[in-house]
Amino acid sequence: RVEHALSSHALPPRLDFGDAAVDVGSMTVIRKDGSSERLARRDFRLLQLLIEHSPQVVSRDEILNSLWGDDRFPSNRTIDNAIVRLRQALGARVGARLQSVRGVGYQWEGDGK
Repeated sequence: RVEHALSSHALPPRLDFGDAAVDVGSMTVIRKDGSSERLARRDFRLLQLLIEHSPQVVSRDEILNSLWGDDRFPSNRTIDNAIVRLRQALGARVGARLQSVRGVGYQWEGDGK
């Protein structure tokens, strides 16, 4: 069900943010300096979820249900750690678009893509 929902709102093949770009097909962050880093599947899906819901705030519960489902029970720190990994992979300027909304969840700030 989640895979279908995510695929029905497909991202373009490449998301360009200036200082970094994300190749959607390979789930790879390509930085301005030429270095690259492949994102873990779940980290990529978190980024995709936040971008697709931008500018709305996505609650922690929504993230947990969408990415982990009912069969696993990760802690909120699991989400926080995924956000940290995404911010590091995207770099300081682009990573700053991943906003924490205290007590609620996370938001992709900006035009959505």
